[in-house]
Amino acid sequence: MKSDIPRRQACFPIRVVMEMTDLSARQIRYYEEQGLIKPSRNEGNQRMFSVEDIERFLEIKSLIQQGVNIAGVKAIFASRQQKEGTNQKPD
Repeated sequence: MKSDIPRRQACFPIRVVMEMTDLSARQIRYYEEQGLIKPSRNEGNQRMFSVEDIERFLEIKSLIQQGVNIAGVKAIFASRQQKEGTNQKPD
């Protein structure tokens, strides 16, 4: 059995994400509202985040600290997603 947590498995509540990223709950919810993150929800409708989500939060935080605004962050992520989509080989 692997001891690693699968990168896409949502298993961290917002409180843990706040500690790991040094972001406030408001910032985390704002990034979700802006479509930068789409957390899973558990049976109690609480947000649950994956390792990939945490890495994305850290990237957002870094970009903002470098002076990139939310529109710029969205553009960077959209461009990256478009490049990843065009680089995928058809089945």
